[in-house]
Amino acid sequence: HTTQSVIARLEGGGSKPSISTLERVAKALGTSVDIRFGSPVAAGY
Repeated sequence: HTTQSVIARLEGGGSKPSISTLERVAKALGTSVDIRFGSPVAAGY
């Protein structure tokens, strides 16, 4: 499971989470992780 201290580090920018950690957090929040490669400008972000 993902602990409160892990979430606090993520929120504070104090860690570089693995994809599996991001997936666990996303699942707990009822969403998903979408990874995209490319220029943010070309993608309209």
